[in-house]
Amino acid sequence: MKVSPLIAAALVAPLGLALVGCDAASNAATVPDVVDMQEERLTTFITPDLLDQLQAELGDDLVLVDARSPDAYASGHLPGAINLPGKTLRTGKAKPGEGDSQYLFLDDAGQPDIARYERLLGDAGISRDKSVVVYGNHAGKGDGTIPAMVLDWLGQERVYFLDGVGIDVWLNAGREVETEPTTLPIAEYVAEARPNFVWNLADVQAALASPESDRPVFYDTRSLGEFDGTTLRSNARGGHIPGAIHADYAEMLDENKQLRPLAEIESILERHGLPDAKAAGRPIVLYCQTATRVSLPYLVLRELGYDHVAIYDASWHEYGNRDDTEIDSPQTNGDTEG
Repeated sequence: MKVSPLIAAALVAPLGLALVGCDAASNAATVPDVVDMQEERLTTFITPDLLDQLQAELGDDLVLVDARSPDAYASGHLPGAINLPGKTLRTGKAKPGEGDSQYLFLDDAGQPDIARYERLLGDAGISRDKSVVVYGNHAGKGDGTIPAMVLDWLGQERVYFLDGVGIDVWLNAGREVETEPTTLPIAEYVAEARPNFVWNLADVQAALASPESDRPVFYDTRSLGEFDGTTLRSNARGGHIPGAIHADYAEMLDENKQLRPLAEIESILERHGLPDAKAAGRPIVLYCQTATRVSLPYLVLRELGYDHVAIYDASWHEYGNRDDTEIDSPQTNGDTEG
C-alpha cells in the first residue's frame, strides 16, 4: 500500500502519527515524536481522530465505506458513509460440500471477474484516484476488512480501516451517527489488479509438488483447533496444508478487537518465521475456512512491505472436503465447531 504525501502530512501533523512505509523525513524536524509513534502502530488501521484529519484534508477525494448489512447501515452510520456490504463482493454462504462459500467472483474462464468488480465499485461511486476508509465489524470479518483487502488487490493505493468495531468505536468517542443514506455519483473504476493474488486448488497442489525450496509459505490463519484437526467445523477432514505455518489471525487483535501495537505484531510474525520468508522473496499464501480471516494479516503484511502476498480463496472449505488433498496432522475425533 502506498500513502500520498498529502495524507502523510495530514496524519503526522497534529496527532504525531507517522506512516509505516512512507517518507516522513520532512516532518521529523517539526514533529519530535514521529519516530517513536512510528514504532507503535500501523497506519492502515486508523482512529476516529485520524478519520477527521483525512476528511478535513481530502474532502470529496475521500470515500467512507460502511461494510455492514443494509439494515445495520440504515439503523445508523457514520456521517457521509456509503453502504457497500462485504457480502456483495463475494458469493453467498454455503456449508462444506454444498457449493461455493464466500468465494471471490470468477468469470466464465475461471479467472477473477475483474470487470464485475469494476462495475460494483464504479456503481458505488468509487474510483481509483480516491482515498477509501472502510469500517464495519472488526478486522478479519466479511463485513469488516474484506472490502479493504479487495480494494488493495484491485490497485487502490490509499485504503484504510477504522480500527475495531467501527460503529462502537465511533459512538464510544462521543460521535453522532446519521440514518439518511449517502449515495455518490456513478464513477469509472479501472482496476490494476495485482497478479497471482487469487490461488486455486490447482495452484496449491502444484506448489506442494514442487521442490521444497521453491514452495511458497502457506500461512494458516485459523484457530489452533482447526489447524491441528481437533475442530472440524463441519468439514469432512481436519488438519492443515503440509508445511503450513500457523498464526491465528486473532493473535493480532487485543481484547477490544483492535490491532495490537506494531512491536507486538512484528513479534508475532517473527515467532512464526515470516521475516525469513520476506527476506527470501517467497510468496506467502494465506488461507482460513473461507478466505475471510485472511483479510487482517493480508493488510498487515502488505503495509509491512511483503509484496508477494496471495490468498487461497476457497481455503479449507474446499481443501478439507476433498479426498485428493494431502493433509498434515489430521485428527478426526469429532466436530467441536467454533
